Amino acid sequence: MVKELKKKGKSPALRRRLEGNNSMMSAGSESVKDSRPRKRKKAAGETPRRRIMVSQMAGASTSCQGTNRTMRRLRSNTTKEAEVSSPPAKKKKKGLLHQVLTKEPPSSWDISSESSSCPVPAEDFQKPLKRKKMKMEEERVDSPRAEFQEKYVQLHQLGDGGFGSVFAGYRIEGKLPVAIKHIPKDNVVIKHKDENGRELAMETVIMLKLRSATVPQLAMVSLLDWYDLDQELILVMERPMFAEDLLVFLKERGGCLNEKEAKIILKQLVEAALYLQNANIFHRDIKVENILIETTTEGLQVYLIDFGLSCFDDRRKHELLCGTPEHLPLDWFMHNNYCAEPTTVWQLGVVLFEVVHMMRFNSHSFLKNKLKISKRLSKNCQDVLTKCLMVDPVDRPTLEHLLGHPWFS
Repeated sequence: MVKELKKKGKSPALRRRLEGNNSMMSAGSESVKDSRPRKRKKAAGETPRRRIMVSQMAGASTSCQGTNRTMRRLRSNTTKEAEVSSPPAKKKKKGLLHQVLTKEPPSSWDISSESSSCPVPAEDFQKPLKRKKMKMEEERVDSPRAEFQEKYVQLHQLGDGGFGSVFAGYRIEGKLPVAIKHIPKDNVVIKHKDENGRELAMETVIMLKLRSATVPQLAMVSLLDWYDLDQELILVMERPMFAEDLLVFLKERGGCLNEKEAKIILKQLVEAALYLQNANIFHRDIKVENILIETTTEGLQVYLIDFGLSCFDDRRKHELLCGTPEHLPLDWFMHNNYCAEPTTVWQLGVVLFEVVHMMRFNSHSFLKNKLKISKRLSKNCQDVLTKCLMVDPVDRPTLEHLLGHPWFS
């Protein structure tokens, strides 16, 4: 080149500049050649690496920031290819309860904060168990009610007393008419312990005993079923279809009955009271509201109901004051106690008084002579009333003597 420049007549300065450039180019080419990395020898059995051009994956980069971004994409894509080439083993899914109990938090939990506050409190796992236990208890209590509802249908209300309510109904099988009595357990004042030590309402015990009698009494309604629920008792009894209580029966007939009808009713009541006495049962609340009258083709039929205040007599003196306050026996005021048979005779005299008189009876008014036996009644009827309402219980007749009175002949 120098020779050519000489031949062309170039100036000395231009020739020196060209010679300097040629020397720099030769030196740079030698340095680049020396700095080029040597090729690594492959080991035996080594899998050759796959070479990927950056420009093919992310395109060319024109800045430092672009270069970094490209390298990150390269690493990410390389990792994904590795995962595709060797899929990981399947992980067994664990439920939340298993993770908490084994103290193995999910990957999304902050383990550093787990010790300070557990995401699901341990007591929360006890709540379903408590709810299940409560549900089982409710099912246990409701099972007798469900049994009752499957067997009987309850209709309108027949009456409401101080201890319970009575509803009309029928048994689904056979469409048998029944009376359904609901007794809140808070209203059960008289209880009885059976031979197993179980405490039951006395009314239930009495009616079960009457049901098991070999010779039933016509004046007693039979107990068909009973159900012991959590808050109440349900007694299912037979219901005479065309019966009504004696108080309503009297009102429909002007307030009183003639002696012939009164005699039929009272005789059946005395026979029923004598039957209870022989069974060691003391009713304690015989009154017109607790007597049903059924009119049949054969005549009047009497039923004695409501044994809520009844008890076993045991031939003892009773101190618990029970019954209707207006009809309390005078011997309780005199001696602060009373016996079963004289009290029953007194109550039968009260019923007869209200049947043949157009007025209600009151013990205090009778003692003050404000209530008197009507002289319009027959001598035998007056005699029965006088003897039943004697002030001294010793002077009252026994049930057997009363049943043998000439008035009933």
